[in-house]
Amino acid sequence: MVGKLKLGKAKPSKWAFIKTIVISAFVISIIYASGQGNIAAYADVSGRGEGDHQFLSFNKQMMGENPAKSPSDQKPKIFLPGIDYSFRWQIENGGPHAITEGQIVWNIHSNAYLPLPPAPGGRARLSELSEESWSQLALYDVKLKLILREKGDKSGRHYGLVMDLGIPNKPGEKSWSITVPEQVSWDKLLTRYEGPGLNNRTYLSSEEARAVVAKAGEEKELVLENSWLVSARMSTVAYFDDLLQKRVDWRAELMVRTIQAQLDSLERITGLPGEKIRQALAVTRVDINRNITVIPEGVQKLYDKLNKGVPDRYISPVRRAFYHAERTRIYEEALAQQEKLKPGQLIDDYPTWFDAKVQAIGLQ
Repeated sequence: MVGKLKLGKAKPSKWAFIKTIVISAFVISIIYASGQGNIAAYADVSGRGEGDHQFLSFNKQMMGENPAKSPSDQKPKIFLPGIDYSFRWQIENGGPHAITEGQIVWNIHSNAYLPLPPAPGGRARLSELSEESWSQLALYDVKLKLILREKGDKSGRHYGLVMDLGIPNKPGEKSWSITVPEQVSWDKLLTRYEGPGLNNRTYLSSEEARAVVAKAGEEKELVLENSWLVSARMSTVAYFDDLLQKRVDWRAELMVRTIQAQLDSLERITGLPGEKIRQALAVTRVDINRNITVIPEGVQKLYDKLNKGVPDRYISPVRRAFYHAERTRIYEEALAQQEKLKPGQLIDDYPTWFDAKVQAIGLQ
C-alpha cells in the first residue's frame, strides 16, 4: 500500500487477522509531510510479545489491586477479550519538530467471551449480551510501535517509532480515535531497532532522524515492516454497571450460593436433612435462567428463611451457639458480596485518564 494520508477522509480498512504486515508509505516533506498505514491486526490478553499477533495484559492491576496483598485479599482477576484493530499513522516534517499522529478503530468478535461482574464472576459470549451493554467497554492508553526502514536501503537498518493513538471510540464504531498531531523533538522521534530482545532504546540524533524522514522539498518512501501495541488498557466499569442495572441474575445466583452454604452448615452442625430444600432450589434455577430481571419468589423465600435460621428447638443446646455464629457469618458475607453488585461500586483510573487526555488534546 503506497499513498498519502489525509486524516478524517480515509475510511478504516475491513477488519481482518493478518500474519504478515509489509506496508510501504510515502513520507513527503514539503509543507505537509506524511506517511500512512491502514492496517488490520489482532491483540490477545495474556502476556506480551513482538509481532503482529500480540499478547497484552490489558489490566494487570484491576481496580487498584495491590500485588502485595495476600491471595485471600486479592480481587478476582478479570479475563478480558482479545480485540481486532485497524490503525493509521503519519509523520510530518514540522521544521523544528517532527509531527506525528496515529489513530485506531477496534472491534470484538461476536464469538469472544466477555467477563461478567466479578461477583459471582464468570463469562458470557458477546453475542449473548446486548450491544448497549458491551459497547460500554472502553479501550484506553493505547500506544503503537512501528518498525520502519527506508525503501531501497540495503544496510538492514530499522527504526522504531512509538505513537499514542488518542481516545478510541466505542468497539465496532467505524470511526477513528480522537487525536491531534503531536510535536516530537527530532532526537526523541526514532530509535534504532536491532531485533527482538536486543537494545532497541537508542534514539537517533536530530540530524539522523531528519535524514530518515527527509528534508523539506524531498520525497522519501518508508516501508512499515511490523507493528504491535506496547500499551493498551480496557475499562469494564461502565459495562459492568450497565449489566448490573439491567439484570439481577448475578444477585440471584449469589443468593443461591448463600442458600447452599447455609444448607451445608445446617446439615453439618445440626444433622437436620436438607434434601427437600435442595430439590426446591434446583427448580428455582430454571426461573433464574428464564427471567434475568426478576429475583424468583422461591429463591427469595429460601434465602430469607435460611438466613433467619431454624428454631432453636430443632438444634441441640450444645450446638446452638456455633450454628448461629456460622449462620450469621454466611449471611454477612453474602451482604458484603451483594453490596459489590450495586452499580457504581466499581472504579478504575479510566475517568482520570480520559479527563487528562481531553485536556491534552484541547477538546475543552
